[in-house]
Amino acid sequence: MKLGGTRGVWVRLAGLAVVLGWGASLRAATKDGALRVEVITAYNLVVDSNAGTPSSYAPRSAYVGVTFHNDGDTPLTDVFAYIGNYNDGTESTPGIYPARTHTGLEGPLEDGAFAFRHEGGSAGLADATRYIASIPAGGSVTVYWLIGYDQLDVNGVPLWGDSVKPHDDLWLEYDVWATAREGAVGRTVDLTRTMTFRNEISASANKIFPNGANKVPQYYKDLLNQHVPAWTNANYDGTVGTRVVTEGFWYDFGNVGAGFDNDGDLVPDRNAWMQPVGDPELYDAGAFRLVKTYAMVIVKLIGGGELVLTAEDQLYFTHIPDNNGAVGYVRYDFMPLVPNATSMTTPYQEVASGYDNEKFNADYGVSLGDRLYSKDARATLDKTADKATVMPGGNITYSVAFTNAGDVALGDATVGLPLVVQDSIPPGTVYVAGSAASVNIPPIGLAPYKVLYSTDGGVSWSSEEPSTASSVTDLQWWLSGALPVAGTGIVRFTVTVDSVIG
Repeated sequence: MKLGGTRGVWVRLAGLAVVLGWGASLRAATKDGALRVEVITAYNLVVDSNAGTPSSYAPRSAYVGVTFHNDGDTPLTDVFAYIGNYNDGTESTPGIYPARTHTGLEGPLEDGAFAFRHEGGSAGLADATRYIASIPAGGSVTVYWLIGYDQLDVNGVPLWGDSVKPHDDLWLEYDVWATAREGAVGRTVDLTRTMTFRNEISASANKIFPNGANKVPQYYKDLLNQHVPAWTNANYDGTVGTRVVTEGFWYDFGNVGAGFDNDGDLVPDRNAWMQPVGDPELYDAGAFRLVKTYAMVIVKLIGGGELVLTAEDQLYFTHIPDNNGAVGYVRYDFMPLVPNATSMTTPYQEVASGYDNEKFNADYGVSLGDRLYSKDARATLDKTADKATVMPGGNITYSVAFTNAGDVALGDATVGLPLVVQDSIPPGTVYVAGSAASVNIPPIGLAPYKVLYSTDGGVSWSSEEPSTASSVTDLQWWLSGALPVAGTGIVRFTVTVDSVIG
């Protein structure tokens, strides 16, 4: 977020494109040393069985959830996470996904190919790269990326092809990968996942809202003090760096049946999947970052009683037992990244139906009340120079002081989103090597800043200072934790005025 009156310097949340300064290994796997990657997302995308008819309005985006684990006993540092096309690490393209053609269908890309779209909103493709900074020993960080897709090919043919059976369904791939340091050792992991465009019915038994709460056992209604179905948006301050929480109470999955065998183990998966955004045109993923999810699914067992499934950062459930229906509660935590933004969520569910069939809620797209709103930023900045004038060849040291003038802490390093101070090297000057990492004052209780460097105007970033200091164009200072109320800090850097100007 850019703050008025301080030219060139920013305090913002993380989310810009970054590149790893020390280089990535070409021998990647799902686990390398203590670093491990796990995809926590369904295998199928909803394509309406009525796709191609004027009445068809179905989801066109889905959040991919990926958890990066530290299975070791020391922190992982300089963690960079990506989604897109890994391409064996040689020419990786975050935000640009693998493309392929598919027999019987014609895609919108060159030679009739298809690929996922990265729905980064106002952040664009930069959203496909996340700098997590560090993962504590035994800890993990879950990252959510929004991908977009079509229901039809360029000729209006549904992407499940001519048959409801899976043999002609379109399938596409996405890659997720990460790099990190484990002590002095570089680690790299990657994983490729396929998603299939399946014919799914719009089922009236599946309800997001409105519906009744008669299927919810009284104990759970009392537990959450919510006795009727509802969708709510609550601003926990609502300024940049805080949270906006969306909660859905007592939506109805209907009966969860056998469904598809997505994992190839010859056993139907009996799965359910919850999603907050099906229409990416109504939602700006660059303004509101999904950072945390909570879910509770109450399964009414055929033999009597209930099975309660609860989870954090898990929206996809499998092997749900035989049931007479399931009802759910879900919570989505969004973090505003920019001030004065607005967006609308369009939640939906995908649930196993009969054998080799799945369904989604018939009331997809129903109005759920308030939009997401973000308020003005509450971090203040004061940039000063150590001298008013300087001759060519002389140095200027800039200091940027910042303060949390709000009522709640700002930023959350545990989800890779601390506050970040960003500034540019002024025209007519060159950066002095080592100056961005010295004589800084972090907020009380926080570790020293992590400094990132850019040589291309902030398009990409490195955790290592370039060997040629004069190539630096932009700087970032990452906080190690939330900036507390009234918390302050100072960052500094030095430049040399060019001996020849003009």
